Amino acid sequence: MTLNYQIVDNIDETKDLEEITTALESILEIPNDKLKPKIIGKIEKYLKEKFLDLAYKISVYIAYTNLEIAGFVIVQIDPYYTSYGKKCATFGWLRAKSFEVCRKLMKACENFTKENSYRKLRGPINFPKGLGGIGAQVEGYNERLIYGVAFNPPNIVEYLSQLKYKRDAEYICVHVTERTWKKGKKIDNSVRLGYLHLDEIINRKEEIMTIVSDAFNFILPDHSGTDRFEEFMSQYALVPKTHYKLPPNFNPDNYSDIPEFIEGWESCDLENVVTWAPIAFDRKTGDIVGAIFSLPDIYQLWLDEPITRDNVDTVFIKSSHRGKGIFSSLHNFGQITCRFNGVDYFEGTCIWNKNEQAVQSIFPHSKPLRKHIVFQKRLHSH
Repeated sequence: MTLNYQIVDNIDETKDLEEITTALESILEIPNDKLKPKIIGKIEKYLKEKFLDLAYKISVYIAYTNLEIAGFVIVQIDPYYTSYGKKCATFGWLRAKSFEVCRKLMKACENFTKENSYRKLRGPINFPKGLGGIGAQVEGYNERLIYGVAFNPPNIVEYLSQLKYKRDAEYICVHVTERTWKKGKKIDNSVRLGYLHLDEIINRKEEIMTIVSDAFNFILPDHSGTDRFEEFMSQYALVPKTHYKLPPNFNPDNYSDIPEFIEGWESCDLENVVTWAPIAFDRKTGDIVGAIFSLPDIYQLWLDEPITRDNVDTVFIKSSHRGKGIFSSLHNFGQITCRFNGVDYFEGTCIWNKNEQAVQSIFPHSKPLRKHIVFQKRLHSH
């Protein structure tokens, strides 16, 4: 590889939102021009909130060469983000027009990390994670963008490798090609399936987060904590009510021969619940024992298109209920239900390749599409 060197006039640390917006407009390459101001607006809104919190550790660096914008990065220490169970600094939204620009931007991030008494810097973690996703994309550049999944030009991966950043975690996105998973056709008698209204999900946050903590009790390379729940709820609130229209003369019996699915549909008002989040309940107690939280492709909403694409982001099953076919049942139940509303594309995203349970459950029914790598570097004191 031939490194492209440029003289970097200045690395500007800034909290000026106008300067940040100008830099992003210049350097953030997005295939669809209509999406660009929306994405930049969300990043700007996120930064404004963090800048107002004086206790929050965050910096934005913009690189200039010949007085033109040549690079951008955000570095921060988020109290909810952990890597392998420990807090660390992260960088995100990294863009650089040359290796030298990237080198100086990452040096600024490394100095920020050490000044805040941390010794590990990890990324790209593109906050808000629900928008920007995690990892540097290494495969699937020609695939259509989907909300919540990271995107970047190939040079970022090359530059980070040259700067001795270690490839630490690999995440894969897959197109879920099979509508029905065989294991999901038989459901344990102790479980019923259903949906909740948005306010009901919010009211049960504590119960849900307890299950999530229980479900992810193994050490994850990247974990975003409770703020992800709020991101999901805010995305669900954006989906217009018109999306949840059922087919004409809807009759549950016409869509499945599985009694538990029919029971689930009949147990709630399907035009007033969050169909992106199928939930498994203990039949006796009514407690939540598992769920799939998908993200609607909000990019379609921003493009004034009907929402037809589903980012299957998070699955959690209570440890006491694993091995009962709940995941497969929730998948089948949720996919059929979303199709009532016109959703016809399902992508399982950011699947950690070392999560054997997820890989074994999802990959046989799917086609790999994208791959992302999260890099990290351990920093020395001097």
